[in-house]
Amino acid sequence: MTADLLDRDEDVALLRQGVSDALSGSHGFLAISAPAGLGKSRLLKEAGTLAREAGLRVLSARGSELEREYSLGLVQQLYEPLLHSCDPADRDRWLADAARPAGSVLGVSGTDAETVRGEFAVLHGLFWLTSNLCQDGPLALVVDDLHWGDEASLRFLAYLLPRLPDLRLLLVVALRPGEPGAAEHLIDLLLADQECTLLHPTPLGPEASGLALTSWFGETPDAAFAAACHEATGGNPLLLRELSRALVAEGLSPARGSVPQVEHLGSRALQRRVAREIGRLQPDAVRLAQAVAVLGPRAHPAHAASLAGLDPALLGHHLADLHSAHLLTAPQHGEPGDHLDFVHPLVRATVHRGTPLSRRADLHARAAALLTASGARPELAAEHLLHVPPAHDADTVTALRDAARHALGSGAAEAALTYLRRALEEPPPRQERITVLTEAGTAAFLTDLPAAKRYLDEAADLAVDPRTRGGLATIRELVYLLGMQDPDHTVTGVRDVLESLPAEEDDLRRTLEALLLAVPLVTPGWTDLLRQLPRLRALAPSGTMGALALDGMIAICDAYAGDPRCVETSRRVVADPRVRQAAADGGFLFMNAAFPLVVHDPDEGVAACETLVAGARATGSLLSLSALQGFRGFAWLQRGDLAEAAGDLEEALGLATTAHTPVQQYALTAWLAETLLEQGLAARAEAVVEQALQPSQNRENRAYGFLLYAHACVLHGAGSHEAALKAALDAGADFTGSGGHNPAILPWQTLAALCLHALGRTDEGLDHARRELDAARRWASPRAEGRALRTVGLLTPGSDGIGVLTEAERLLRPSSARLEHAKTLVGLGAAVRRSNQRSQARTLLGEGMELAHRCGARLLVDHARTELRAAGARPRTPRQTGPEALTPSETRAARMAATGLTNRQIAQQLFVTTKTVEVHLSAVYRKLDISHRSQLATALADTS
Repeated sequence: MTADLLDRDEDVALLRQGVSDALSGSHGFLAISAPAGLGKSRLLKEAGTLAREAGLRVLSARGSELEREYSLGLVQQLYEPLLHSCDPADRDRWLADAARPAGSVLGVSGTDAETVRGEFAVLHGLFWLTSNLCQDGPLALVVDDLHWGDEASLRFLAYLLPRLPDLRLLLVVALRPGEPGAAEHLIDLLLADQECTLLHPTPLGPEASGLALTSWFGETPDAAFAAACHEATGGNPLLLRELSRALVAEGLSPARGSVPQVEHLGSRALQRRVAREIGRLQPDAVRLAQAVAVLGPRAHPAHAASLAGLDPALLGHHLADLHSAHLLTAPQHGEPGDHLDFVHPLVRATVHRGTPLSRRADLHARAAALLTASGARPELAAEHLLHVPPAHDADTVTALRDAARHALGSGAAEAALTYLRRALEEPPPRQERITVLTEAGTAAFLTDLPAAKRYLDEAADLAVDPRTRGGLATIRELVYLLGMQDPDHTVTGVRDVLESLPAEEDDLRRTLEALLLAVPLVTPGWTDLLRQLPRLRALAPSGTMGALALDGMIAICDAYAGDPRCVETSRRVVADPRVRQAAADGGFLFMNAAFPLVVHDPDEGVAACETLVAGARATGSLLSLSALQGFRGFAWLQRGDLAEAAGDLEEALGLATTAHTPVQQYALTAWLAETLLEQGLAARAEAVVEQALQPSQNRENRAYGFLLYAHACVLHGAGSHEAALKAALDAGADFTGSGGHNPAILPWQTLAALCLHALGRTDEGLDHARRELDAARRWASPRAEGRALRTVGLLTPGSDGIGVLTEAERLLRPSSARLEHAKTLVGLGAAVRRSNQRSQARTLLGEGMELAHRCGARLLVDHARTELRAAGARPRTPRQTGPEALTPSETRAARMAATGLTNRQIAQQLFVTTKTVEVHLSAVYRKLDISHRSQLATALADTS
């Protein structure tokens, strides 16, 4: 083993295993985490070498401290060299269909970046690009210095991880733990993934240090010399290597007499060695080293020569000097030779810091101009402008704003904010400052709320025109409401603007009125704002966006109150294409537009959400897609399609976690926990709720009540009825305290009723259940009314209870609320059994168990089976064949396969992995009793 891999046998073995797994068609994710100098990059190089030797295609990237704000910088390093050097036919194939949006961010001609505005579309396209590459053979993605990675690239890796089982892919990354400025929430998300295998290289031991010194000096060192070197460097391989180079440069041998010089150089060897080498180089070579340090990793040789002011014909000569001085490294075998890199980031940092400040600033300014002239992306030039002192330059402001727009287009709000912050420092002309402040506040809203507040407050102070102030208020007061949890400021700010707004600004006025209605929906205790609803309903119809926003918010308020008038309003609002686009783009006042339909009729809710989810996938952000997919998941839960609900809610929760939007996770977590409970996965349900109910979470957000309700469900299912009752009542107090009276949204009273019944307080329970029944009848939704009737029937003894349960069953039978119908059938069957009508009980229980099985409600199936045995039956496993056994996802996959689409084409259209399609179709074949794809069309026609 070479000197730089001493004491690394176990780590190399894991790398070999990862390569072997990829070769055999599997996947792997290895993360090498250690402080600087412990050999992360060397292990990463070994991973690339092993992968290439085994026949894997290797794509590599390296994070840079200078480019951590460059949106999708790592992604572009990984894929662009291949796409720009490959055969055009291969490139077209790799970027076909669902992968096409990836081309817009990878500089591929023929794709238009402006047509792909959605963060999700880009991530999804990058996944399919990766998948298409894996179709040609196993692939290795090797990323060094991940701690300096830009957040957009890290989000792509987070998006990729749960899809790894679909790929022949080895992902290997290296990073320093605890690096200041790193995107810790995304890095933690990656390292906590179940696919991740962590490698922790440690310092070399004394023996390995001695062997390394022997290799580098060409002779066995004196024992005292070796011990001194090991102690001076702590066994850090990089420092040990640099110390040996410094000693050789001083003409010293590895003898006992050199120990004083070892102690003198110590851990400063790298800085001293680099300074010494720079001092010995010719001026042109020094300027070249400085240019490469400024340009950052993978600097193009022509750019470096131009920036250094060198004759291109002499470039090779000076590069040879820098390589001989162990400052720059030559490309690895198999890598393109069109880029320059330092041997280690610490060497680059030393050269960069050692460049005089004025020259460094000049080099960065010229680098920005050079990259702009060469057609590079605006963000790449902007990275250099961040290192140039402010100079009241309007062109700099324009360039930074342009870069911010591009960054936001790919979902990199963090980078956009950095560029806009620097633009404000330039500063922009006074008349432009309000615009830049507003743009900075908007970007900061997604990543740095205190900064958003500062920028928008300053913009509001500068604004004089009432319309400008009104437009600012729609953004600024959302920051105070959602981010700062300061509804007082929101209400006061909006009312102040409304008072000064001219009468002709009706559209803006309605938008601000909609924002006021959002306050009680977000924060408990503001129900007085709902008194404006009669006045707002009476406004003359208008087709403006402000009017649609207001109508949508009125509908949502009415839905929470249980007023069915909202349903028609919601239908009209959701039908407008402008609303669907605004919801996809993450417009807060439009993302919830379909919610009244979801809680009124699950079928209609699913259909409405399908349209909105499709729009978000095409042009939306992770934030908007997670919200809209979450609503669809809730609709599936209401309908009783538990597999669909779990899939949507888990995906939505993953997207929300990746997007770092913790408040949005409350309702998603609650609905997922309810779904898991119905599926009989109580331990998982408890785990997700307990994790969300941490003391650090914000309990002043109205969605926290959903968590309390889910917690009550978990406790009730575990038999902790006293604790469950308290949680249910707390959830109810939170819900009603904000004007919530619709049991279709939060049926806390029937849950409390069941808890009271279990505690022997049935009369109290009946009072709660009957109050919920009254509210459900006002709402006029079969599911909510059927649930309340079922609860009243369960708590009412004898024939009266059976009569109420029978009424509930008749109401639910024609509805889309299948799970609630199954629960009612089982509850009625159990009541009939207890009245000694066993034959009728077996019929009801059998039908209930069959329906529960089709819903995926294992908990209810088990309960029904127990009741059937008590009724004298020998229950068989519920039927798992026939058309009714297909889930909606299985049906969609089967119908698409019947038209001749391949599994990959189906996966791309359904936004799932190929393995998921394979699982769906395997289930379809089994349930329809067929054995081949060609039989699908006939089988589906027979069952339609």
